[in-house]
Amino acid sequence: MSFNLEDLRGPVTSILTAPGVDLGTISAKRVRKELLADTSLGLTARELKERREEVDSLISKIYESIRRQDQADESKRKRDEETEEGTEQEDREDAMEEPDTAEEPGEDDDEKPPPPKKKKSAKQNVEADAELARKISSELNSRSRRGASNGAPAMPKKRKTKKSAKMVDSGDEDGSEEKSKKKRSGGARGGFAKEYMLSESLSVVVGVDKLSRPQVVKKLWEYIRGHDLQNPSNKREILCDDAMRAVFGTEKIDMFRMNKVLGRHLHVE
Repeated sequence: MSFNLEDLRGPVTSILTAPGVDLGTISAKRVRKELLADTSLGLTARELKERREEVDSLISKIYESIRRQDQADESKRKRDEETEEGTEQEDREDAMEEPDTAEEPGEDDDEKPPPPKKKKSAKQNVEADAELARKISSELNSRSRRGASNGAPAMPKKRKTKKSAKMVDSGDEDGSEEKSKKKRSGGARGGFAKEYMLSESLSVVVGVDKLSRPQVVKKLWEYIRGHDLQNPSNKREILCDDAMRAVFGTEKIDMFRMNKVLGRHLHVE
């Protein structure tokens, strides 16, 4: 009576995976002996001998399958151990570094640069006579031949010295220029207080025929405010009357274009 080879798969697997079995030393002969000793299988020595090659082939396949699985399990176990060891090592390193990292925030805070100072606003109240005059006179000054008078920062100092108009009225022109030179550092603002001959139409508006650039601007704005020529909805726009139209040649003009046109009415002696 012949046996079904597949019926031996379970018993062979049990023999190869039994506790204490060393896959490195077990042999197919030992497996066959244990199969023959298992009376529940009903095998005979003759049957096993007749189908020895088939039985050994089955034993070999099952053996290789078990060995590969054992190798995979062993590799996974090693990876898990390495991962666990790495995690423990990181934890130890973190624990060792903890005192230093706890101090670093304080050190960093001490070394942080102070916050930048807020820049002061360059715009003042453009509706005020003096402020509007300074804005335009600064731009006029930048058109001077020296080309170095973009010195809007020097304007506050010049505003404190209101001598030019008085000196012109008294006729002491030379004295005015000498005092202005003393207040200038290195001639950096040489054209700022220089007096110019005014055109006839501009002289009608400001009331004199000779002024420095800042004084021209100041007088012009005194005229504008005195005659209520600012556009109520846009204070930077000027509504020209007859005298202003003679100077600027237009019905209305903004303060920046007015600055450019104004330069045409200032002449060097």
